[in-house]
Amino acid sequence: MGVPTGDVEVRYLPADRMVVERIIRWQVDHYRESFPSFDYDDWIDFYGPHMRGQDGPLPVVLGAFDGTECIGTVAIVERDDLDDVDHYTPWIAAMIVDPSHRGHGVGRSLLAAALGRCRDLYFSRVHLWTHDQFEWYRRLGWREVESRKFRDIPITIFSLDL
Repeated sequence: MGVPTGDVEVRYLPADRMVVERIIRWQVDHYRESFPSFDYDDWIDFYGPHMRGQDGPLPVVLGAFDGTECIGTVAIVERDDLDDVDHYTPWIAAMIVDPSHRGHGVGRSLLAAALGRCRDLYFSRVHLWTHDQFEWYRRLGWREVESRKFRDIPITIFSLDL
């Protein structure tokens, strides 16, 4: 563990249960306080298809690897957990970086790769929501679309034209 060496490679998340379970632990830890109803089983449902390999254009889950170690992940999904937003698609979802690797550009690398994949799939706009990273996305050029509550927590939906 530690700071990335600068050789971070973003690629499809392998169908590797150990990698996925490590990522799920990050997700559960990150969302525990804000969204206590997100539990291990919810994340297994989310990542489960990737443990069997990917079989379509979406969802896509990418991992950031420092050598053989997965240090972050991001997904592109057709629909997110929110109600009444079917007109927004696709979504950047479940982006997380191993806490010991944050602040070193891994999130930017993951996001850039996800946006590149969205362009490859001919999407012209992409969406995401956050409950805690508003300013980071604003600095990266994302536009605030709406604010609402999700599971009683204030969130903001953003979009980015590609």
